[in-house]
Amino acid sequence: MPVLRLAIPSPLRRLFDYLPPRGMSDAEVAAMQPGMRLSVPFGPRQVTGYLVAVCSDSELPAATLKHVDAIIDSQPLIPPSLLQLCEWAARYYHHPPGEVFNAAFPRLLREGKAHQSIGLPGWRLTTHGKGLPAGALARSPRQAQALALLQGADAISNRQFKDAGISPGVLRELQAKGLAQKCTLDSPSGDASSRPALELNPEQASVLSALLKTMEGFSCTLLEGVTGSGKTEVYLQLIADCLQRGKQALVLIPEIGLTPQTLDRFSQRFEANIVVLHSGLGEAERYRSWEAARDGSAHIVIGTRSAVFTPLRTPGLIIVDEEHDGSYKQQDGFRYSARDVAVKRGQLECCPVLLGSATPSLESLHNAVAGRYRHHHLRQRAGAASLPAISTIDVRRQELQAGLSPAL
Repeated sequence: MPVLRLAIPSPLRRLFDYLPPRGMSDAEVAAMQPGMRLSVPFGPRQVTGYLVAVCSDSELPAATLKHVDAIIDSQPLIPPSLLQLCEWAARYYHHPPGEVFNAAFPRLLREGKAHQSIGLPGWRLTTHGKGLPAGALARSPRQAQALALLQGADAISNRQFKDAGISPGVLRELQAKGLAQKCTLDSPSGDASSRPALELNPEQASVLSALLKTMEGFSCTLLEGVTGSGKTEVYLQLIADCLQRGKQALVLIPEIGLTPQTLDRFSQRFEANIVVLHSGLGEAERYRSWEAARDGSAHIVIGTRSAVFTPLRTPGLIIVDEEHDGSYKQQDGFRYSARDVAVKRGQLECCPVLLGSATPSLESLHNAVAGRYRHHHLRQRAGAASLPAISTIDVRRQELQAGLSPAL
């Protein structure tokens, strides 16, 4: 009798055996794939489990095994490589596998909700709005601007309105007047492109040339560069190459606070669908970004440490910026280092991993010295800028003003 081996979110560091749902044929069971979600009884509760393997038998007597109540997914929602990553992380960090699998799914799916593709939230004109004459909203410039944008397209996403400087309140006012209504747009797809790149100095160009030769297959490279040396520009040109090859790029940053400036920099360079993933997002928005990464409509994924478990349809590059930062280490619950998980993921996905830092961690330096990582340096500041002058001031011999020395 076939047995389904599941990872169940619980404090126990083991897998659990279940019998297939009643009435399911052996052929249907054999067609099940690891990574599918199942609804199962677990003690007095009904929980969502993750299929790890279909086995021919169990170490436990069949009479003691419970039946799966329902199969939630018809196909796995995560690729085999991410499944292997979760299994590896559970072993490496000695953590219950079910809780590790939870890290790869947004909360809505962890709760057993049915998977569905989610488009982008947006707005379109009503019949009344389409027939509104020009100049009708002259006393409300922002509303007139929003109306003009809508009249030039079938529908416009919330993000496009935000980029145009139009707030949600303006759109709600149009809705209250019966001129616009909410809608859902298909997730953007197609090829991504990049705007002209900045000119690199000789040192940057040499490093970029070496990195481009490692873009096929797995490799891990430590890029050590002083502050202002132009590491980000090297990232951007590597990502441009990744997008040209039809691949996705995953960029990890240490803190949520860095997300807006990183997103702005990337949005200015790339004509691409860029999504962000971090704990500060609402559940619906987080699910939407997760799904865009999973189905491949997101070309670039920017996120904090938890984003390392995001499924990607065509992974082509993983970048860990400020790899030395302690924020990459999860300190409670499932304790892990996102930097180390990123390196392992690159190995499983057969894609390059780039670790960037001005002050590399001791572990990364050791791996570079040992030959496990490639090691490149950027010792000059970009644009021929000079490092700031640093001097020591002995405040014991100076009269301070408001706590500051005259030099300050």
